[in-house]
Amino acid sequence: MNPVFTIIEYVINLLAMVFLLRVLLQLGSADFFNPVAQYIHKFTAPIITPIRSILPDLGKFNLASFVVSLALITGKIFLLKHSFISEQEAEMLSPQVTLFMILVGLGAVSGLFMVISNLLLILFIGLMIASFMSGGRYNPVLVFLVQVTRPILRPIQRIIPPLGGTIDLSPMIILLGLFFLQGILYKYGISLISP
Repeated sequence: MNPVFTIIEYVINLLAMVFLLRVLLQLGSADFFNPVAQYIHKFTAPIITPIRSILPDLGKFNLASFVVSLALITGKIFLLKHSFISEQEAEMLSPQVTLFMILVGLGAVSGLFMVISNLLLILFIGLMIASFMSGGRYNPVLVFLVQVTRPILRPIQRIIPPLGGTIDLSPMIILLGLFFLQGILYKYGISLISP
């Protein structure tokens, strides 16, 4: 693959992750005064604020941020699709037809799930590393990670409570599930992009 497209793909994935973090911040009722949360809010506000007037929140779910993430992934797939087809095929397909094919093929949804699983892997690995390194002291990054991952960990912790009150296996269970999900999504994504 062209290195320019690789860089574009990583930048779009990173942007989609930031908007998905905004969704997780709201779901986890994260502390707005945390410096990490404030940065995410300030970064996403110029795009989210106008869209929120059209797409209001669904309870604690930030629909505008989710739709922006989905739009970013759809645009990425659209760009990658056009970079891998021949000139004759590109002339036959109008942008509307290609966009319709992407949406009907659920490529954007699959891509979004892949980005979500990557984001969750980063968050849970970061949570485990930060909890070991904090040494019991206050750390805004650790507090942010705990608050953002809380909505995902809580259902697992109800089923499997921490052993002895201190050893929590739920992050490991979620990580194993994410690795399994990524394997499936990766195979599906390759089948969508390959000519």
